[in-house]
Amino acid sequence: MKTRLGAVIASIEIVSITALFFLLRQEGLPAKFGVSLVFFLPITFGLHVFEEFIFPGGSGNWFKIYHPQYAKAYTQSYFFKVNAIPLVLSVLLTFGTFDYAGAFSFFGIRAWLAFLSFLAINAIFHIRGTIETKHYSPGLVVSILLYLPLTIIGFTYLLRTGVVDIVSAIVCIAIGLLIQPVLDYIKKRSLKIEGQQQFVP
Repeated sequence: MKTRLGAVIASIEIVSITALFFLLRQEGLPAKFGVSLVFFLPITFGLHVFEEFIFPGGSGNWFKIYHPQYAKAYTQSYFFKVNAIPLVLSVLLTFGTFDYAGAFSFFGIRAWLAFLSFLAINAIFHIRGTIETKHYSPGLVVSILLYLPLTIIGFTYLLRTGVVDIVSAIVCIAIGLLIQPVLDYIKKRSLKIEGQQQFVP
């Protein structure tokens, strides 16, 4: 799993950084700061997953300590699926934030904010988990040093420049909150499948 996930992370970082440097030289895009800002999402997300599963890693074992009721659902397949798919999605969302006519896409930038909100909520999860388990939660460092600052700067910049209004910002946060229940459903679904397989002769 580490090898496959590592390959995905490396691809995401390379694509994101290469595209960022290329787009910064193009016409028909928002200000360079705004372009850089949105591309920091997949770059930061990739670094977070790297910290969780590659170096120092150990996230799988930590999750089993924090949520033992889902221990059987925390398979390598599960961790690959819930990280590789969102990693690819983060890049697609980033490219979709522009209308390529000099502004941000109305729906694209809001989808980006919703995803960013989820990452901020995930940061809170890691902080709380570290406190409750009294064990370092892999992903904590990137969460504190990158997720939270990116969220604050992202929302502040987009609100200050009028790209989004306060109502849209609140809706994006609400959508971010809904992503975790979806992941919980996947865990429960994985547990159900695991239970069914145990009864197969």
